[in-house]
Amino acid sequence: MDSRLPLPCYTSSAPPPCYSVDLNEGEEVLASTRVYQTPTGVFTARCLSAGLTVIVKEQKEDIELPLYHQRGLISGTFTHKNTENFLQVLFKVEGKLKLSVHGQNSVSTSIKILDQSYELWSKKRDGGKCPNDIDFATVLPSTFKDRDKAFSLPPSHKISLPGIPGLYTECSYVMKLVMIVQRNSLWNKTRSFCIPFKYIPRERPLMPLFSYPEAQSSECGLFLETYKCAPEAWFEKVSTLQSRPSFGLAPIEVQFFVPSELKFGLADTVPFHIQLTGSVSSLQGLYSRLVTEQVDEVTSAIPLNSPPGPAGDLKRNSKRFISLSVTLNRQVRVDVKDQVVWKSFVIGEARVYPNPPSFKPDISNSGDFTSSSIKDADNIGVLDGSGTIRCTPEVEHGSFDVGRIQIQDFLVFQIAPINSSDSSRSPFFPLKIAVPIFLVHESWSETMIN
Repeated sequence: MDSRLPLPCYTSSAPPPCYSVDLNEGEEVLASTRVYQTPTGVFTARCLSAGLTVIVKEQKEDIELPLYHQRGLISGTFTHKNTENFLQVLFKVEGKLKLSVHGQNSVSTSIKILDQSYELWSKKRDGGKCPNDIDFATVLPSTFKDRDKAFSLPPSHKISLPGIPGLYTECSYVMKLVMIVQRNSLWNKTRSFCIPFKYIPRERPLMPLFSYPEAQSSECGLFLETYKCAPEAWFEKVSTLQSRPSFGLAPIEVQFFVPSELKFGLADTVPFHIQLTGSVSSLQGLYSRLVTEQVDEVTSAIPLNSPPGPAGDLKRNSKRFISLSVTLNRQVRVDVKDQVVWKSFVIGEARVYPNPPSFKPDISNSGDFTSSSIKDADNIGVLDGSGTIRCTPEVEHGSFDVGRIQIQDFLVFQIAPINSSDSSRSPFFPLKIAVPIFLVHESWSETMIN
């Protein structure tokens, strides 16, 4: 075959289609990388009497204090009207952790967790007159060392829990401009200008959080929709509500379900589900003593005891004195000079809604609860309840552990008399189920974050 034969003709291929980050009709996003959008505003701090201005870059508009996250870039410009006698200008970033324990042996300590210093200008090094405008920039470290162990920088916070014992913890950060000015030939004067800032580490859950439909009391709740097809989506904790022997009632098995992720954003609305299983007589003995509240005359939903509202909202009587509650509890642990103190407080409260089929109020009776579907009191019955819970808006940081201070959060389900004086009247001993969770600053999101 002749190797010199001409090559076949090729036609030019069609041009590639146009691509855009915007979706066209019929298209959808299958995967995307979350991008942090750096703020473009500035924070300005002034000292008019000294003729000094500091502009901090990459901040949101109308904020009270500059805000940074892990490995955040602190940058800006220092401006002074009169730098004639300046000898040196330093830029410092400092962080301090204060811990106190109050009681019989009150002790306190202060730990410097961040101490960075940079020379912006020096007459000895640079010569001449100090410029009126000087730029500064530094990156926050991600860790600090305490007792020869590395920890992540704690978020800015201030917690005071009185009592005996009581505790106090505060973590504060500040950027500082230090000016060394020549006054005469014998001594110099040091002037400082401080700008406090907030440090809040960013973290988010690993997966999105499913949520309830709008009607929380609908017959087809989130738990019933998802548990059979995806039981791994729920974390279950089981306990037993023990009865007092004098009442002759059988114990009730209690199951508390929460999303298996166990890591939630501060703004997340977290669903939960409760299932009580036992003899019908035991369930009736419990339910007939529960504090209930009719929140909506139009709906048949009767929330079990929830955070009480203003006086008069709850029409309680002496027969209903047992509370069924779900709360978000924050536990603070402080270690100061070998003294360790734990204190807890509530950072979120929920309402629990019964899921039908359920016990319903018998209007003809004086508030007693019956079940039209169960005839034999020795039969096993099931009582289901669902709801959602979220942090109060005042909570600004999540869980963390830096050795001397540990903040851990729990979802707590509790059945107990509202007043301890009613304990002897209750057919059941108090029950508390606590599920450790981890709260983080961000919620899960596929879109660009600010």
